[in-house]
Amino acid sequence: MQIQQDQRQVITQRIDPRLIMANSILQLTSIELVQSIEDELLENPALETIEDQPCAGDCIDPATCPYCSARRAKEREAEQQAEALDSGDHETEYESFFGVMPSETDDDYDPVGNLEAEMTLQEHLRGLLRAAVPAEDYWIGEYLINSLDDNGWLGESVETIALELCVAPESVEQVLKVIQSFDPPGVGARDLQECLLLQLRYLGEETASPASKRRIEIAENLIAHHWEHIVARRYPKLARAGGISVDEAKQTIDYIRTRLHPYPASQFRPPWAYRPTNSRATVRPDVVIRRTETGYEVEVFGAEPFTLGVNPTYRDAYNQIKNGNGHHSDDDKKHITEYVERAELFIRNINQRRKTLRMITLCIVECQTGFLETGSRQFLRPLTRTRVAKMLNIHESTVSRATANKFVQLPNQEVVSFDIFFNSSLSIKDAIEEIIQEEDPSNPLSDQQITERLQERGISVARRTIVKYRESQKILSSARRRR
Repeated sequence: MQIQQDQRQVITQRIDPRLIMANSILQLTSIELVQSIEDELLENPALETIEDQPCAGDCIDPATCPYCSARRAKEREAEQQAEALDSGDHETEYESFFGVMPSETDDDYDPVGNLEAEMTLQEHLRGLLRAAVPAEDYWIGEYLINSLDDNGWLGESVETIALELCVAPESVEQVLKVIQSFDPPGVGARDLQECLLLQLRYLGEETASPASKRRIEIAENLIAHHWEHIVARRYPKLARAGGISVDEAKQTIDYIRTRLHPYPASQFRPPWAYRPTNSRATVRPDVVIRRTETGYEVEVFGAEPFTLGVNPTYRDAYNQIKNGNGHHSDDDKKHITEYVERAELFIRNINQRRKTLRMITLCIVECQTGFLETGSRQFLRPLTRTRVAKMLNIHESTVSRATANKFVQLPNQEVVSFDIFFNSSLSIKDAIEEIIQEEDPSNPLSDQQITERLQERGISVARRTIVKYRESQKILSSARRRR
């Protein structure tokens, strides 16, 4: 056997380490970011905190600069205090003189204690189940929900569960179908094939684009009848079986892989992983939305305790190395260059995180103005992360990373998760219920008329989606609602 060496060129794709670092910082919460900064200060000798304010106030975008933002906040506070003194509020002076404690102001408000407890998958599904099935079938649905695994799948068969509950399999199957219509799409599936089919049916009901509907129909047909070819990725056989081209078969498989999720319950914690001590979770908001006289103002938290910069000694040595001056050994050059560039990249990624999160929040504010003005979830408009990404001309994964596990404080001081802005089905259900409550009992609205009313509000959904949401809320049809 002869051993020989040869050279060949191979084209490969590798993820830039700088991109990995930027994405990891982007998805950190404010508390995690503070911890990450403290760790970096210990590991990187070129990174340090600056005591004096390095910004001269000539930033291109002062809103994204932590120093300019803090200075503007202090200026606004001083102006408000001056206006309060000029107004001559005698009642306030009277209360202050006699030691009466004033009411809590917005600046003194502590948002930590105003959060609802984080919800598990089982709690979420049980809340939906109460309004979707009769009372006599609720215990069957509760058993099914408690039998779901961490991924949201049902590991036992319907026959086994029916035998354990001493009921007919048809009753278990009927309740399971109701649970499978809940959000997140794909929950309650018994295998991967059924999970993907449930998600495709949900997407088919939500989309109105003919091209998207055709892509979903092709994917649903291939998954339902040619699953073994999909698993093996036999594109020619899939093309012949579905009556499509090979390229279209590849695009369909890519659509299934990128748009569908095999684990629908991944966004929820398992019941044993999170158990708050009371009904309010101790979570610090990452973003604060304030109402001002000129509109809404967005403030991003995270790195405000620190003023980061590069150590002057390392900076001078780095400049000498780049200019070819000074006398440094190879090890010193490598050490100085590595840590200075690492510190610059770390600071740049933190600033980019603040800018990206603020940009996304401003886009959400523009789309959800009705909800921010009223605080009522009935005014939540259907919004997806894909739509926000298209409006901002960024990738959808950037929006997902920036808003994942983060909380925002609303102008009414309520602290909610960013996920509430992307829960379109909740707002649609509330709107349907409101429209039906305002209808004439002697002449109730049909499902098509409800669809038209929603379109007048800027909510575009299909009629069959109205039927599904109406039945999930146990609302009768127009013929049975007539009095």
